Amino acid sequence: MAALPKPYQRFTRVNLPVWIIVGTAITWGVVHKLLDNLRLSWGQVALLGGLALLSAVARTWVGLKDPRVMYRMTLPLVLYDLLLITLVVRFTGGFESQLWLLYFPLLVSEAAVMSTPMLLAILAFTALGYGWASAPNSLSLWNDFWYRMAALNLSSWLIHQVYRSHIEYRTELAELREQYDLAQERERIAQEFHDGLGHHLVSAIRGLESLLRRLRSTAHDSELANLQEQIDILRAALDETRTTIQQLRAPETTDLRTFVHRTAERVAQRLGAHLHCNCSEPLPQLPPLHTLMLMRVVQEALCNVMKHAGNPQNLWVEFQANGSWLEVRIADDGTGFSPDTVLEGMGLHNMRDRIHTLGGELTIRSAPGQGTEVLARVPLGGELWK
Repeated sequence: MAALPKPYQRFTRVNLPVWIIVGTAITWGVVHKLLDNLRLSWGQVALLGGLALLSAVARTWVGLKDPRVMYRMTLPLVLYDLLLITLVVRFTGGFESQLWLLYFPLLVSEAAVMSTPMLLAILAFTALGYGWASAPNSLSLWNDFWYRMAALNLSSWLIHQVYRSHIEYRTELAELREQYDLAQERERIAQEFHDGLGHHLVSAIRGLESLLRRLRSTAHDSELANLQEQIDILRAALDETRTTIQQLRAPETTDLRTFVHRTAERVAQRLGAHLHCNCSEPLPQLPPLHTLMLMRVVQEALCNVMKHAGNPQNLWVEFQANGSWLEVRIADDGTGFSPDTVLEGMGLHNMRDRIHTLGGELTIRSAPGQGTEVLARVPLGGELWK
């Protein structure tokens, strides 16, 4: 037999306790009626049993039609079941009724998928309903009533918290898996660049340099200059390939502050610029995937400085926690550009996409001869957009 789709498997796991509760309640009612322990008539037993079956059938029909609708209808279905159990308890002995235990499996099974406000509201309705159904008429019974309510609330709250912790753990695990898969794929691509394109460029440069040395005594100066220009173009391509490989490889450290400072120092050293790095204060703790994405944004911004800023005298890299936002600023006093006349490349597009995924904002300010400023703002504690 073919396995059910995952949404239906989840629905079956959630809905199964309802049928167990209904079956147990109906069996209990029939047995106690046969033993003449119930004041209800057979018609009343059949009515209450039919209402219980109606709840289970409604859940099953809605869930099989579209499992997602099942979770949106949790509140009305639970309220219906609470009302039904309250009436059953009221008419089967009140405080002495054994069917009050049905509150436990119902709420424990539903507490997992409820939101916290909904669970608190349902527990309040349960206390009111059971208080009316049991109608304690002495202080000792009231004490037992509150003990029962405390046990019911604590059990439901515990299940609720365990389920929420489980969901958070699975979410974090999914992020770590995504980060690992991304790092593996980037490492594979970097290796392909290094072993393929990188080696071919090095071979071509060395071959042309050897040819240039042999032709120095026979070729014209214009031909030698043209050949040297081609060598310089290939060297620039090799430098870009090495930069791309460095960007693709996993960071040397997972500490954002250390990574940014090291990367900025390397870029400033290659440009001969003075580095102003204001990232000495401890940065807020971010999830691993958020940290990796910010590393890539900073890496791309610094790479653009190295490629397009010309010969800047100063390079600024700043991190600042401003309220519920983390602000990252990277600026230079290089050649600059006009944002209205320059097409957005893949690198800038990737930066915007990463910041947008984190729920943040990316602003770029530049003008010819006035340098460039990149400002990224990311919410602290935000979740990745799905």
